[in-house]
Parts: sequence; C-alpha cells; structure tokens
Amino acid sequence: MIRRSREWIDQLEGYIDAHDGCGFDPFDIKQHRIIRAVQPYSLLRKGSSVLCDVFPNASRALLGVQPQRNPKTFALAAHGRLRRFQATGDGAHIDRARRFLQWLIEHAEPGYAGLAWGYPFDVHAKGLDTPRGTPIAVVAAIAGEAFTLAFRITNEAVYRDAVVSIAGHLLRDIPRMPQADGTVCFAYTPGDRRRVHNANLHVAAHLVRAHALTGADRFLDPVVPALRFTLERQRPDGSWPYGEYDPSEPFEASLLRLVDHYHTGFVLRSLHEILGFTEAGLDLPLRKTLSCALESGFAYYRDRLFAPDGAPINGHGRYPVDIHACAESILCPAVLSERFPDARERALRSLEWAYAHMRNPCEGTTYYRQYPFFTSRLVCMRWGVAWMYRALVELLAMTQSGLKQRARE
Repeated sequence: MIRRSREWIDQLEGYIDAHDGCGFDPFDIKQHRIIRAVQPYSLLRKGSSVLCDVFPNASRALLGVQPQRNPKTFALAAHGRLRRFQATGDGAHIDRARRFLQWLIEHAEPGYAGLAWGYPFDVHAKGLDTPRGTPIAVVAAIAGEAFTLAFRITNEAVYRDAVVSIAGHLLRDIPRMPQADGTVCFAYTPGDRRRVHNANLHVAAHLVRAHALTGADRFLDPVVPALRFTLERQRPDGSWPYGEYDPSEPFEASLLRLVDHYHTGFVLRSLHEILGFTEAGLDLPLRKTLSCALESGFAYYRDRLFAPDGAPINGHGRYPVDIHACAESILCPAVLSERFPDARERALRSLEWAYAHMRNPCEGTTYYRQYPFFTSRLVCMRWGVAWMYRALVELLAMTQSGLKQRARE
C-alpha cells in the first residue's frame, strides 16, 4: 500500500502543479444567486446539493462557475512539499514549496494586522454571511503550520517573520469570546460569533508555534483559556461537537451539534501539537488534562468514526463519504501515530479504502463524494486534491521515520 501511496502522491503533485493550484470547490457553486436563494429551505438546500453532486461539472458550466485559486490549497501543497523534502532530501521539493509560500505572502488580504487569507467565494449560512476575502482563522493557522516548517528546515527569517505576522493577525483581528466560566473561544472570522472548537484550537496551536520561535509571552497568554474552553466541553464519550450551540443565537443547531470526522481530526491534531510543545508553559495538571482528553478523544475517533473497511463515517451516518474526511482519516492517524502506535494501521486501512473508492484510476485525481448508488466525480482542488496530498505525504514521511527509528534500535 505504501508503494501505491507514492504513486498517488506523484499524481496529485503533478495535478496541482499542472493547474497551478487552480480548481473547483464544493462551496464555489453555493455563491450563485440561484443556489443561495434555496439555502434557507432545508429540503431545497439538500436537493440542490445532491443535484450539483450528480452533475458537478455540468451545473458549474450552466451557472458560469469558474475554477479558482484558494490560499488553503497553496498552504497544504507547500507543507506537503516540505515534508517530501524531509523524507527524500530532494531540493526540488524545497524550490516548489518556496513558490507556494511566496504566493501566499503576495496574496494575503490587505488591511489587517498581519498575514491573513480568506476564500475566493462568499460563504453563507444561517445567521452568518462571510464575503469573499474575509480572513479565516483556520486558513491562517494552516498556512502558519507550513511557514513554521519552512523556517525549521531553512532557518530563513522570511518564514519566521511570516509565522509571527500570522500570530499578530490572529491576536488582533480575530475576536476572543469570553465565557461565563472564565474560558475564551477564538472566533472563526472577524465577524463570526459561532464558538467552533477546531477554529479555536487552530488559533491556539499557531500561537504556541509563534511562542516557540520567539519566546514572546504575548503569544502564549491567550492559549490556556482557549485550550480550557475546548477541553472543558468534551463530551463524556470523548467526542466534541463542531461547536457550542446556544438557542439565543441565530446559528444552525444541527451543524453546531454535529460530531463529524474531519473536524474531530482537526481538534485531535491541534491538541497533539500543543501537547508536544514542552516549552508551551502549560502547568502539569493542565498537561495531564490535555493528555487524558486526547486519549479519550482519539479512542472515540478510532472506535466510532471509522467503518470496519476503513471508510470514514460521521455522526449522521456513513453516507455520503466525503473526500475531505477520507484525507483526514489518513492524516490524523498518521500524525497521532507518534503517540498511539496502533494509529498507523488505521491510516493504512483508510488509505486502502480511499485508493479503491475515491481515486480516478487513470489520472489519480480524487472524487468528491460517494453516495449509496453513485459517486460524485467532481475534482476539488482544495477540498480533495490538496488535503489528500497533504495526508499521503504525512503518512509516507511518518512511515519512513518509523523505519529509520527501528533501524537505529
């Protein structure tokens, strides 16, 4: 299976380069006025979604939706190239990563306190309107992860400066929502008041990265109350919902209450990274709480969010199987295999399933979704190709690292 993963990595890498990171996205068509008009109505919203999945390319052609470049694509591709360099020593991967990172620097949104990026399309949801280009904390944090790795590999100040700049943006532009229990939740965007766990922890993790590089306490001070917000809202079974729902707020209850695969993976990977920074200044009781939360969270994720054949499942059931969840079902166990040795086998089983069911056998591109009776073959650059590339490279890098470690022993 590892040999097949190398083949798939090369195919996805070639696709990203050939299209210069430009492609379709599950959300690009939702900004069209016709699709937006039906969003408030549950049945029409679901019907339009299925219709666009059945005829993804035809619907986009009919509505005039064009391929776009998404900053998250470039961040994921850069990170993947950097990890490939670490695994192979091939300088061509560093050169390509530099180009992706330079694109991010040149295409940051102007007018903010640091490097910030948004999506190239509007995002609309119940109680929420996010115009295109609005800074999104998760995008900044994922880009920050790539810039951090670039600095650790090259020791070039431009990448350290980018890490610090992103942290400055997250501190000054992203609101902190204080809670009655003394905890704090970072927002998803400057105008979003939903309390979303993965966004909160993405911000906290990047602030820890910035502190690790600079030693500046201003980056570390907000981390503990944000971390406690999510830790103290873990459910007894070990899971986290997407966010916290308050009936007085105008947001979609079903979304905030949902336990899904890839957002759970985001939470677990962020907790794992924060716990790995021994210089993060967490006191021993909090570190123990974090460690216990991570252990019970991973147990829930491992036992409840995977089908026996390796396919990822969500709180609402097996279908549809989403390519983003497939990528996370490889990436999260690969990353957490440092802490949970059995996680690697989980990642390999998911890779085997995704390779057989969510990959174009001729081109190596990813499919978007699998339903019980059909598969949506839309190629999503950010949502599918870039995330799967990032996941496969991480699994390969972790596998090679493990082999080298065993050889030394």
